[in-house]
Order: sequence, then structure tokens, then C-alpha cells
Amino acid sequence: MRTDRLQSPRQRRTIDRLARWLVRAHGAEPGWDALVLDALSVGRDVRLQVREVRGDATGCRPGDAAGPRSTPRRLVRALQDDYADLVDGSWFSATLIVTVAGRRWQRPGVELVLNYGDDPVLPAHAPHPVAAEDWRRHLARYRRMDRRIPGWLRERLTGAGLVVPER
Repeated sequence: MRTDRLQSPRQRRTIDRLARWLVRAHGAEPGWDALVLDALSVGRDVRLQVREVRGDATGCRPGDAAGPRSTPRRLVRALQDDYADLVDGSWFSATLIVTVAGRRWQRPGVELVLNYGDDPVLPAHAPHPVAAEDWRRHLARYRRMDRRIPGWLRERLTGAGLVVPER
């Protein structure tokens, strides 16, 4: 996992739009300290989960029930495209954290953590695993250097009888 550092203006705009959506759609009740959007985006499989932190309590719910062409799903895909490169491909999962604890509400803190190599944790409301074909689609779309393909992912694809797309 790596924390997002300096972004291009396009990446920054996408992150800001996603943070604004998160606060508008899920931050209606005052008193939260942080809103966290967990996004898993692999192949055709996009799963979103929102965690709301209030003091020591954390609530969890699906992030988007509006369907595959919804605003948050489009923004997550755009963010994934924005971060793609020829060495690492793109991330499997991302966590967007919006915090207001100790800050004024007008200027929340925004942090993005990207997962390029670890087996992502599935959202609590997503009972089924990601299909091997979706992992293959992800690697075909976001090509990465052979040495950057995690061993767990190679095993998952070859175990399903699929060829690992390599550069």
C-alpha cells in the first residue's frame, strides 16, 4: 500500500470530486470524525463501501446502490485510469479518507491510500470473491511489468486455468 503523494491536476480534481460526493451522499448527519470510502475495482467488478467514524465507533454500509454507471463508480474508474502507468499497472483497491476531527468543516482533510500489490480485503457487504476472469481483465487493461505481478495473483489466475497477461 502507498499513500497518494503529489498528484497531477486531473488526479487532484477526481479525488476532490470523489471526496465531495462522499460527504454529500454519506455525511448528512453532523458529528462524524471521518468518512472512509473503500473501493475495490478489478476488471468489471467495482465494489464500494463507506465507513463512518464517530469517536470510537465505526459504522459500515454499501457505498453505492445506484448501479454501474453511477457517479462514484465513474469517478473510481477515472481515478484508476489516472494512476495507471507502464510499470505498476494500476491499483486494485483504494481508500479515500475524509477527516474533519480537529479541523473546520469547510476544509476537511483528504487522504488517498492505494493498493497495487496486496490481496484486497473485500467490503463487508460483498460475500463473493472477485472472479479470476476479472483479475485477468484488470491485468490486461492495466499492463504491468512481470516482476510487479503479485505471486498471489499469479497463483489465482493459473489455478483457474487462465494465462497471466504480462509485458
